[in-house]
Amino acid sequence: MLTDETCCRASAVVLLALLISALVALPVAAEGAPEDDSGLSPFWEPVVSRWEDIVVRYAERRGLDPDFVASVIWKESRGISTVRGPTGAVGLMCVKPFPWRPSAEALENPWTNVAAGTRTLAHVIRDGNGDAFYALAAYNGGWDQIHLRVTRNYATDVLDHYVRAVAVEEGLPHDGEWVAILAVQGLPHHQTVTVLGPGRSVSRYTERPWSEAEVPSVPLESAPHATLMSFQDEHGRQAHVNVWLLEADPPFSLVREPASLTISSNPTLGSGFGGLPD
Repeated sequence: MLTDETCCRASAVVLLALLISALVALPVAAEGAPEDDSGLSPFWEPVVSRWEDIVVRYAERRGLDPDFVASVIWKESRGISTVRGPTGAVGLMCVKPFPWRPSAEALENPWTNVAAGTRTLAHVIRDGNGDAFYALAAYNGGWDQIHLRVTRNYATDVLDHYVRAVAVEEGLPHDGEWVAILAVQGLPHHQTVTVLGPGRSVSRYTERPWSEAEVPSVPLESAPHATLMSFQDEHGRQAHVNVWLLEADPPFSLVREPASLTISSNPTLGSGFGGLPD
């Protein structure tokens, strides 16, 4: 027969067990919570996605899409923070330790490297008036080398992985039947678009009102699926390098309505992160 004292003790044990179970379950509940839309696409393997906190912080600081930065990291270092290239470039984004930059040893620090790499990347995109293809070629070899096959192949590879990451983020297979079209909005004289996709070579052409041409056109009436970068040009005009995902065949319809974008141009570019490298 159970006494009142025994019942009280049993109740206390049960309550303690429930409390411990609740505490243990908290991290599991957190892991199952919806992910922040500003994070990296699930396209990336752990060797790249492990740097997500750093990538997201500095990408947003520069007005860049984190997946675009991740694509550069994949191409340059495969996510290895201590890599050193044959020309002296160092770290995740293979930044060269010029006199005005941190030392080679300092650039092995992922925070320092991504801070410097994203600054350079954003700078070349602004210099190129939002032309991400030529800007990537310049990031790889300098503006005087952008017409070489090696730098153009570099740009193609980075953009290919970037648009695949965007597609996966939108719920599409990375090797599905779709194409991506990149175009700059906000700069009236920039009409060159870049088109690429799985199994499709990169093509670039000047957007024209060709109603019968079987080439994708920028769907200006639709919101983009991603914004590679937002920035202000030298005249103070707000520009956006946007990405749309279209069906692979004519009439090149939008694959689906895009999810809400979180990328935006930060008006406080240049101020520090409380002790972290700018």
